[in-house]
Amino acid sequence: MVNQILHDHLAEYVLPDRVHNIDDLPWVPQGEQVWFKPLRFDLVNGRWVNLLRVTKAGKVNRHRHSAQVLGFCLHGTWQYAERDWIARPGSFVFEPPGDVHTLLVDGSEEMQTLFLLEGTIQYMDDDNRLISEDNVFTKLDRYLAYCREHSLNALDLRY
Repeated sequence: MVNQILHDHLAEYVLPDRVHNIDDLPWVPQGEQVWFKPLRFDLVNGRWVNLLRVTKAGKVNRHRHSAQVLGFCLHGTWQYAERDWIARPGSFVFEPPGDVHTLLVDGSEEMQTLFLLEGTIQYMDDDNRLISEDNVFTKLDRYLAYCREHSLNALDLRY
């Protein structure tokens, strides 16, 4: 009896599982030749999951993360200007908090990578001055605004 009451009470606080087809989600512009496709926004813990797509000779400007970043390269190749390795399909990437890097795609083919992020991304100029910041809330806002502007039905990705 006590176990059943506890189970019923905890069920109110447990998130249900979710499934959505990524083809139902738009590519949201993030920069020149750079788009993201949001998959999940965890507003409680400040985490989000997205696919990142970079085409042609695109780049994600110099930046650092306040927390770790995990990535898995699905298509194409990319690298950090500050490193000597190249991510290829099947590469798993770990970025420690505070690491400064510039993501580059050489232009031979499109890159797509699944990223699991949390905390804040701080974009910087070459003198390490802060230009802008992103977090789970700004990414969610950008997704929702894009859907509104293009009359798209925004899926609820807040879980």
